[in-house]
Amino acid sequence: MPSESRFSRRGLIAGGAAAFASAAAGRAAEPAAKAAPRTIAPSWPERRRKIERAWLDLLGDFPREVPPLAPVLRQVAVEEGITRYHVSFQSEADDRVTAWLLVPAAARRVRTPAIVCIHSTTFGAGKDSTIGLAGRRPQDPPRDPAIGVASGREYARHGFVTLSLDLLTDGERIRPGDRVMDTRPFYLRHPEWSIVGKNTWDVMRCVDFLQTLDFVDAEQIGCTGWSLGGHSAIFAAAFEPRIKAVLSNGGVLDWHRPTNSWARPDDLQNSPELERRFGFKPNSGPYIYIRKFRPWVADPAKPVPTDFDELMMLVAPRAQLIISSEWEFYSHKLMPKLLTAARVYSEWRDAPGLPSVVDGRKRRRGYDDTLAYYEFNNRLAADRVERDLRQINAGDAFSWFSFPGGHAFPPAARLVAFGWFDRWLGRRPA
Repeated sequence: MPSESRFSRRGLIAGGAAAFASAAAGRAAEPAAKAAPRTIAPSWPERRRKIERAWLDLLGDFPREVPPLAPVLRQVAVEEGITRYHVSFQSEADDRVTAWLLVPAAARRVRTPAIVCIHSTTFGAGKDSTIGLAGRRPQDPPRDPAIGVASGREYARHGFVTLSLDLLTDGERIRPGDRVMDTRPFYLRHPEWSIVGKNTWDVMRCVDFLQTLDFVDAEQIGCTGWSLGGHSAIFAAAFEPRIKAVLSNGGVLDWHRPTNSWARPDDLQNSPELERRFGFKPNSGPYIYIRKFRPWVADPAKPVPTDFDELMMLVAPRAQLIISSEWEFYSHKLMPKLLTAARVYSEWRDAPGLPSVVDGRKRRRGYDDTLAYYEFNNRLAADRVERDLRQINAGDAFSWFSFPGGHAFPPAARLVAFGWFDRWLGRRPA
């Protein structure tokens, strides 16, 4: 039975939101358009705190109290050399996260990087869809493997430990008497919070749990998701500095205010359009993402307090990959945001109080291979290689990839995703 480790979030947020903001501050450099010298702007840590505060004003602050995990693990099956466990652990005093933990056999021989996998919008299936046990509803058969929904299973087959959680209001986390994907009971309990903030907090607790497992490389944890899970993954990485690599696939990274999706009215019921698309009545209540964003939905001309380019900037200089279909790339207006965030990465400079990109590279598997190769083949000393690597800053740690077709995670995108996580989490065949 795992116990809580020294990596617990308790130390990060014991002082409340202000202490958390301070602990997570200083993750990226201000774009150099405002500073001619290619050095990190002294004002960046303060600017980052302001961006983080603007987001937290919308999302709501994270809990001050961090309960013990009190994890419960139950082995369910061994399939294709992967052991599947049903796990649960405490998120808040009155709420537990439920998840599937998939452990490849090779992870028993060497500490292995782990990935938190977040499901897309489902209607009761939750985590079961993420490992290929069900479709959108628990009674539906698994979706076509070509769509690529089952990321928790695919990354485990590739060699990662994966943890696929149920988001609140879905899967096992539909409380008795509540309705699937209906967040109104949550807002009655937490009027100043948001379901996006809650989902982010639950992923933080997933990291807490993974870092208690003796077969997980506690310093190499990633996060990914598709659709709803895709933008949830970026929120999680923005506020959880222990996530070393994040991949968002098909996540909406745009306020998209022609619709009221980000802050639906409390009385909104079923969507006829979703019923047309799915062939069944998908919901009986509204999924309200960020209730405090309602004024900006009511008045689309009102300037937003922060945007998704700034959310992506909060992740820097840690590895970040954005994947989408070509149409999503266009409709979500991704290019301007991606270019803004990419400048933070490409113009990064190590400075006191900020993460060191080169030190991060040194801690990942493969750095010794780099030194050995260039010393033997090019007679480059280790200090020369390190000096040269400093010139690219974190430029290679941010990228994006688009593909033709519909909302999915097709084979081409999966190959890119496998390579991305292998590179930035340092996974090697055991």
